[in-house]
Amino acid sequence: MRLFLVIDGFYPWPGGTESQVALLARLFKRRGHEVRIIAPRLDPAKPLEEMVDGTRVTRIDYPKIKGFGAVFLILKFMLFLLRERSHYDALHIHMAKNLAAAAGAVRPWLPGPVLVKVSGAWEFEGGVLDERMKKHPVYSTLRRLMQRNDAFQAISVETERRLLASGMPASKVLAIPNAVDLSLYGSREFDPARKVLRVVYTGRLAPVKGVDVLLRAWNELPNRDQLELNIVGDGPQRVEIEAYVAQHQLGAGVRFSGWTDDVRSALRDADLYVQPSLNEGLPNSVLEAMAASLPIVATRVSGNEDLVVSGVNGYLAEAGDSASLAAALTRALADPAAMHRMGQASRRFIEDRYGSERVLGQLEAVYAGSAA
Repeated sequence: MRLFLVIDGFYPWPGGTESQVALLARLFKRRGHEVRIIAPRLDPAKPLEEMVDGTRVTRIDYPKIKGFGAVFLILKFMLFLLRERSHYDALHIHMAKNLAAAAGAVRPWLPGPVLVKVSGAWEFEGGVLDERMKKHPVYSTLRRLMQRNDAFQAISVETERRLLASGMPASKVLAIPNAVDLSLYGSREFDPARKVLRVVYTGRLAPVKGVDVLLRAWNELPNRDQLELNIVGDGPQRVEIEAYVAQHQLGAGVRFSGWTDDVRSALRDADLYVQPSLNEGLPNSVLEAMAASLPIVATRVSGNEDLVVSGVNGYLAEAGDSASLAAALTRALADPAAMHRMGQASRRFIEDRYGSERVLGQLEAVYAGSAA
């Protein structure tokens, strides 16, 4: 099949949705499909056409006129889909925003199915799917257009529930999670002689990710001299977070590694993964950590609740509650042998439900128009 993977944002970009698009492009090409990635040209320094990691990326240019930019982008994308309709068999739009509405507007004239992935909680909170915006003339129009598409990908139980509650027909809501390429992650051995237990977080340093809450929790842990926290990532909150570490003299056990293209090395070096987010869709970082056979301590939010079973492959804590997170971390770190067993349970869970072969098969059925 000829697939257009559409992302309504910057591409490439070190975010979860963007990394999932890159993974799908690579895996679908490996399965013999022709893949092209489409994105708006948000950065004028980026070319309209380029190859990124061996995949053709096309950017839709549009006038950046305040108050009207989104309208121009929608119109330009509608024309693009009609002009290019002989070059693709299916569209997979990541993010339920303007481009999904544009596809719905011209759906009767498109050559094949349009699948819209709902990527995160923000689409229900201030986005097109926000129930509070139902009577807003612009948002209600975008929602009606979007609903003309063939199917909506719910990547978590909470996403599925909220889609149905928003009035989306059940026949159009498909529970298909993010995919994980299991071949990238090997097994791990238990080392009973390890003196320092290493905890890792990978992701943006932004308020929604709760890294400030994690550091307050870290400050409450006993035996910190036997622990190390590796924070892999960057973002607008980094200065604030580094100041907290310095103020509370946590620097000896907290390391800032910045962005890296080799997250797998950080996971291999760790004993436990922590995810302190205030909300999520289905976090790729947790999926990857579980594929790397790590136990998980995470907050009780959408996506994390699908992945972590307390006492089986990790522990859940209340979002935004440093005391709850500290208690979960303390409980996990108290028994390294049990952590290793939980990590093995994480890997089995991912193999059973989130492996790329399973997920790509589900997506291919939608693209072919044969999904139930």
